[in-house]
Amino acid sequence: MKKGAIIKYWDNVRRLTLDVLERFPDDKLSYRPIPTVRTVAEQFEHILAEEIFVRNGLMLKLWENVPSPNEACTDKGVLAEMLRREHETTSRVLRMLPPDTFGVFHETPYGQMTTEAVIYLTIDEEIHHRGNLYVYLRLLNIVPPQMVQNYGELFMEDNDG
Repeated sequence: MKKGAIIKYWDNVRRLTLDVLERFPDDKLSYRPIPTVRTVAEQFEHILAEEIFVRNGLMLKLWENVPSPNEACTDKGVLAEMLRREHETTSRVLRMLPPDTFGVFHETPYGQMTTEAVIYLTIDEEIHHRGNLYVYLRLLNIVPPQMVQNYGELFMEDNDG
């Protein structure tokens, strides 16, 4: 897939993730269906931490766990802003990369993978945790957003590789 299409796809994934966050009432950020799973806020913080972890790994060759900020646990607006801001940074960094770098291999904690494969892994991780959050919404009797969002425009040709 072309670089621009990958970035557009991830941007679309993040828009839906933010829509899922918006569906949760402020007083449900500490909700967890059972004691052994993450809270709502922790799920979103994990999505955020994984994005920063991968960005630091790809750009700085620094594959170190990113601690959860925990400041968002009580404020949905702060959490949404952090998710937006960090994703804007990631999108900007990826757009600056020459298209041929998406085929470059990296030694990662997941094994040897191309830049493109690492990005897909991170997108899959976000979708996986968002799926958990869909279940949380249903358990709270809240209808989650429709999963299919803006797919018609996602894969139109662009000029940025």
